[in-house]
Amino acid sequence: MAAEGQAPSILGFPHRPEWGPAAHRKALAGHLRRCRDHAGIAPRQAARCIHTSEATISRMENGRTAFKLAEVERLLDTYRVSDPLEHARIADLVQEAAKPEVWQPYANAAPPDLRPLLAMEPAARRIISYEPQLVPGWLQTEEYAETVIRAAHPTKPTREIAERAALRLQRIEMLRRAESPPVLLAVMDSEVFRRPVGTPGVMYRQIKHLLTLLEELPYQLHLQIAPLSVGAAGAIGHPVVHLRFFTPEYLPDLVYLEQYETAVYREKPSESERYQAILNNLCGVANPAEQTPALLEQALASWR
Repeated sequence: MAAEGQAPSILGFPHRPEWGPAAHRKALAGHLRRCRDHAGIAPRQAARCIHTSEATISRMENGRTAFKLAEVERLLDTYRVSDPLEHARIADLVQEAAKPEVWQPYANAAPPDLRPLLAMEPAARRIISYEPQLVPGWLQTEEYAETVIRAAHPTKPTREIAERAALRLQRIEMLRRAESPPVLLAVMDSEVFRRPVGTPGVMYRQIKHLLTLLEELPYQLHLQIAPLSVGAAGAIGHPVVHLRFFTPEYLPDLVYLEQYETAVYREKPSESERYQAILNNLCGVANPAEQTPALLEQALASWR
């Protein structure tokens, strides 16, 4: 980024393959927009210099299209960006942005509305998740996930249900990586552990899995259970995920609001701050994370 009046710089955004292509594409997109604004060049002029349309420039500056290095270099020349270090970092970002997204091996099983979340969560520094009805997808066992997916999509073939479950299971791997893993704070309603999902055995093994994950990932995973007594603070009614990134000056907070058959994303600071406040309030009234193992052991006893 840049101070007032200074030329924008991309050097503050590192080349980090583990963050995924979408994060690199989004950071580069915002940087190109800031460079154009700093140079005082209209979208129409920028479009002319690479023989394209204003709509394409808009898609580039919103990270909604693939980047071609030759076009990006011409834009940088037009924007009077001459620092070789800037050009080198941008070339790295263009290359990284062109790689397959994390969900693409599961393309047939990844719902389109979920793909932006799947693409951006590897770049998160901190993830807060609220789930009023189910164990969050990152933390589900295979049999729990398949039961949930089959209930929501009873006409889907067994193979697609298995692929969707496999996609959910691989999401936890980002918490296990060696380089800059995210921290996941997941808040669940206490009723999640009373609501039968599959057989008692499925529920028992799911709760055991949560206990195992807490032991395995003591620094990266924090679970809180919200009792019914939290009242209105827990009346959100639908899953919410709030992502905060390692480089917020390049990647603004992202909020994911899940509905039954769709999802909504919010990025405006006023909206992300509102959901941050809602989730902070919920975390404040939920049982502390230190009590979660004991609460899970109690829940486990009811499914023996």
